[in-house]
Amino acid sequence: MTMRPKIAIASSTHRGAESRRAGHFSVESCQMVDSTNPQPLPEAQSQIDSAELYLRQGEPLLAYNAVQDGLRISPGNLRLRQLKGLVLARSGDVKRANQLLSDLAAEGAADAQTLGVLARTHKDLALKTTNAVRRDVHLAAAFGIYYQAYDEARSGAAASDAWYTGINAATIAVLQGNLDAARRIAGDVRDLCGLAMAQPSATTDYWLEATLGEAALILGNDSDSAAHYARAADLAAGSFGNLASTRRQVDLLGKCLAGPIANIFEVLKLPPVLMYTGHMIDHGARTTPRFPIALEEAMAAAVREKIAILRPLAAYGSAACGSDILCLEAMREVGGETHIVLPFPAQDFHSVSVDFASGGWGERFERALAAASSVTITSDHRARGSSATFEYANLVLTGMARLRAQALQTDLQGLAIWDGGPSAGGAGAAALVQIWQSQNVTLEQIRLPQVRADASPPEAIAFSADEQTAGFSHENRAMLFADAVGYSGLSEDQTPNFINQFLGAVADLNARTAQRPEHVETTGDGLYMVFGRVRDAGYYALELNKLVTGTDWASRGLPGGLNIRIALHCGPVYCGRNPVTGSPLYTGPHTSRTARIEPVTPPGQVYASSAFAAVAAAMGVEDLAMQYIGRMPLAKGYGLLGLYHVCSAAEPAGAA
Repeated sequence: MTMRPKIAIASSTHRGAESRRAGHFSVESCQMVDSTNPQPLPEAQSQIDSAELYLRQGEPLLAYNAVQDGLRISPGNLRLRQLKGLVLARSGDVKRANQLLSDLAAEGAADAQTLGVLARTHKDLALKTTNAVRRDVHLAAAFGIYYQAYDEARSGAAASDAWYTGINAATIAVLQGNLDAARRIAGDVRDLCGLAMAQPSATTDYWLEATLGEAALILGNDSDSAAHYARAADLAAGSFGNLASTRRQVDLLGKCLAGPIANIFEVLKLPPVLMYTGHMIDHGARTTPRFPIALEEAMAAAVREKIAILRPLAAYGSAACGSDILCLEAMREVGGETHIVLPFPAQDFHSVSVDFASGGWGERFERALAAASSVTITSDHRARGSSATFEYANLVLTGMARLRAQALQTDLQGLAIWDGGPSAGGAGAAALVQIWQSQNVTLEQIRLPQVRADASPPEAIAFSADEQTAGFSHENRAMLFADAVGYSGLSEDQTPNFINQFLGAVADLNARTAQRPEHVETTGDGLYMVFGRVRDAGYYALELNKLVTGTDWASRGLPGGLNIRIALHCGPVYCGRNPVTGSPLYTGPHTSRTARIEPVTPPGQVYASSAFAAVAAAMGVEDLAMQYIGRMPLAKGYGLLGLYHVCSAAEPAGAA
């Protein structure tokens, strides 16, 4: 799934049959092509339901995970394979979606769902390419598939399939500049929808109203279009993925039609995605008050008022006592999603950031976790005496929120409940506010009263002596592990040549690259490099991959199939000196995590962790493209981890 930081993980413009199927498509009618299992297994059906729900909510990555889990249970399930194509298309990995759906069609799947999403991928490929000939070819393919499915659905009296495929055929005709055909088809679709409106279910049918809005827009009936879209928005009921898909389609048509669309855009406007931060309730040992317990009631009221005004669809943040939990409670009151990101396991976080405060915060913390839409743990262990794990979690939650907002093409909003003062380190509210402001995030603030003297210095987090790690600092870094594929097949006599040619080429790259690593280690054919920024690590990885895959190694006396696997991750690591060698040392659990990604990376590709992708998004990286490939089992039984395929944004893989 293409994440283009711009990291746009959902860059497509289709509104489609895709997710409307919960209301209109008989799941039972297209479940299986596996003749040994003609009915979906209950576990597979559960994953289908989950994937469709996530799509409606605008969570394509979670939908992809559900599809993956379902396909492990029932590899031949047609609906799951359709959903996989849809999720890929929704997320911008259009080339892979097109291939998957083309394979399904070649196997004989000729239903409106398969053909509709296949046609959508041709449309998206047309919109991505800068080659006029390819654009015309893809548009012609999209129109042909949509129109054939539309014609067959009308003949077979499959009304909902007819107006779904018909309105998309009309839209493609608009893109082709054939307004006469577009309006003729749109008029027919309007009539079909008019017949459907007589059915009792029509009063709650989102896609029926959205289709009528789209038909009216193509026919030039702007007031009718706005009215239908407004009713569709009222029926969306939290289906933000559907609403975003409809909005993108309106934007696409608005660029080709003469009528105004500003009022339609307004009625289809999605709520913002919120990320929050703020101060904890004061610890009893705090010498200068900042958020005393006496202010809780006033701050809770202010938070409730602010969130009631913003009405965010989802909120991302931590769950410490004080500001965090107040935000989580206010979000639950308005029925929004809550996504909690903790720097280490909940039990340790409870003891560090919740337990010390009186007022039932422990129980409120447990309720917040139980009610959360998701809980993300960014590090497996607490590093005592370090703020780096908190800084890392802040970056991950920022990236997660930004990616969700980009997926839905809605606003990203920050909320800070703080005193406005400086932070003693990089883990506090002030540091996170600074990151948001550097990325031009709109920021709402709730200021704590000035209960401390202005001259009071910011208080650092106090760590006891036994928490300090002598000789080491704990800092966030980006890491790269790489392995030469084919090294084990070298003869004894080829080994010196490998060192001179292969490792020598890497040394030459390191000497000239603008993304120079701050630390390098080699072991046999393995490379371990450390970078200060995720952008540098990502771009260097692409340079290294291009060097290895683009070199004729046979001409240099090495096997011609010599290749490389490259893995990327980021997180807090211990920085110090190796007592054995005296050389710099960068190590810790996150180093091990990077090493476990590399063996599952295909030769000639660069894989990155989901945390790497989130931090890249948080830092505004714009020259990397990332395609989500799902949760993958890591080497040595390390568990499952969400991974991305990294490539250059200048040459997106979907732009064929």
